[in-house]
Amino acid sequence: MSYIGTQPNDVKKNTGLYTPSEILQLTKDGSWGGSLELIQSQTVSDVATCNFTNIQGANYDVHLLQIENMFGATDNEATYLRFSNDSGSSFESSGYQYAFQNGRVDGIFETHASTSTSAINLTNNAGNGTNESTNIYCYIYNANNSSKYTFSTHQGTFFYQSATAMVMAFGGGVYPTAETINGFQILKDSGNITSAKISLFGVKQIWVT
Repeated sequence: MSYIGTQPNDVKKNTGLYTPSEILQLTKDGSWGGSLELIQSQTVSDVATCNFTNIQGANYDVHLLQIENMFGATDNEATYLRFSNDSGSSFESSGYQYAFQNGRVDGIFETHASTSTSAINLTNNAGNGTNESTNIYCYIYNANNSSKYTFSTHQGTFFYQSATAMVMAFGGGVYPTAETINGFQILKDSGNITSAKISLFGVKQIWVT
């Protein structure tokens, strides 16, 4: 396959001559901007937190956290995201902001928000009964940039404990301190994570030289 740029991922040097099949092959190879590259996947059981302390921030401006089939030891608990600036030796427990909206299958919609809290809230009031799993994907932006705030956006589904109703959630958050973030943490409001598969990806960029 021939490329217009000097390297296969010099996509912006191309003049519009990539064919659809070439774009698909570049994506498959991980050389096209937007490709997901797996950094680490963890299958956890009965843990207080799931931490990612090698996020390879120098390689990515955008990360994706994927949470699959999470159950908490305690019923009716939220799911949170925290950041670290010392590679996971500690995680910031104040100064976050977030806003998200829930939509329940029984027709009830709720907005949750805070201008100063201990973590970015990804869900609220999630059940932990049989098959009441929480599933979320969360994008994180600017983590490695010491001159920018670290933002997140997320979407997910879970079961609302008190109504036994499926809930969709979408929203975002920010850690409004300009510093290098090099660790991510997922945790419940209280109690352990009974089980979950949580994966961290980097979103490949188009580099311009």
